[in-house]
Amino acid sequence: MYSKEIIHAIGLNHTYEYCIVSRDFKMLEYSKSLWLYCDLKKKNENVLLFDIAPEFIGFETELESLFEGSLKHFSIPLVFKEPEYYVNIHVHASRSSTTLIVLFENITEITKAQQYASQVHNENLLLLQSIEEKNRQLKAFSEEMQGLVKEEVEKNIEKQHMLELQTRHAQMGEMISLITHQWKQPLSVIQTVGTMLKIKQAKGTLHSDILLEKIDDILKQAEYMDQTVNDFQTFFTPSKSRDFFDVRKTIESVLGLIHEDYALENIQISIKGDDAVIVKGYPNEYKQVILSIMQNAKEAFRGQKTPKKYIEITVEKEANKACVDTSLVCIKDNAGGIPKKMIDKIFTQYVSTKKEGSGLGLYIAKSVIEKNMQGALWVESIADNTIFFIRI
Repeated sequence: MYSKEIIHAIGLNHTYEYCIVSRDFKMLEYSKSLWLYCDLKKKNENVLLFDIAPEFIGFETELESLFEGSLKHFSIPLVFKEPEYYVNIHVHASRSSTTLIVLFENITEITKAQQYASQVHNENLLLLQSIEEKNRQLKAFSEEMQGLVKEEVEKNIEKQHMLELQTRHAQMGEMISLITHQWKQPLSVIQTVGTMLKIKQAKGTLHSDILLEKIDDILKQAEYMDQTVNDFQTFFTPSKSRDFFDVRKTIESVLGLIHEDYALENIQISIKGDDAVIVKGYPNEYKQVILSIMQNAKEAFRGQKTPKKYIEITVEKEANKACVDTSLVCIKDNAGGIPKKMIDKIFTQYVSTKKEGSGLGLYIAKSVIEKNMQGALWVESIADNTIFFIRI
């Protein structure tokens, strides 16, 4: 009842060309567009199936079985036909078994779609394999880099410790020189008093009241020397924890150690500004930063023909809502300023404006202020003046 509709639907959804073949494999009839898939140049009655479709060569047994009725049909799948067609060839025996119906099913679009899908699938597999390989390489590289970074960090930490140690040794050398200057005056006083006592003793004019007075003088000078040693001992003792300290008093304690040495080089030091500016940090390390900047200024004066050498220190208390103050300390000298080409490098490791400088003092000072005390240390050069700013 619905055979025509079914045949029509099949025709709409499938593209077929056909030919009818006799018992001796001669072409009896064929569709108009069969030439798309077969060589139909020879248009005569002697054209054989094997001439237009050489794919059947080797299938003679199956073709005979169709004629004999022992085989109902067989197919040759996925045959490529020039120039661009893919076909499935289906062979069916007629009802009378005297002819064969050969159908050429065009599956070009389906085949190309499958080929494209297969190609995409293979490309995706290759891409996934490539990604996995890249991830493996990246992981290995990352692990290697982590090891190298860890090694470099450890080297840098060790290097930093060595730099700090070198800077501390350099400062200790400076301090030994300062102690020598600090002790010269009291030693001279003690020597003078001792000589005078010996003279009075020789002349018989040494009275007990004079002796006691001079002994007191000697004890005062010895006490001064003892205090000097104590000050230098605590100077290089690292602060174990962050403590509150008075900025101005801390700076004045440094100036008390160095004023004699600077006076010998005709450098005037003055300090002004706010009192009782209390901050939290590492006071001994802060002292070393002040000393490093002061020593830098003293060395800058050498070789300069400055008629009146001075270092001015200003302490300012800045507004802060926290429980501790924010201090800004300015240390200004007139030692000729810093060349423009050097000012951006002044805190760089191993860079120094002096021929004999190590380039470590200011580098360590900046590290102490900014890394250890979360502050800021910078410099400006205006005409013959150099101004260091310390904010914590």
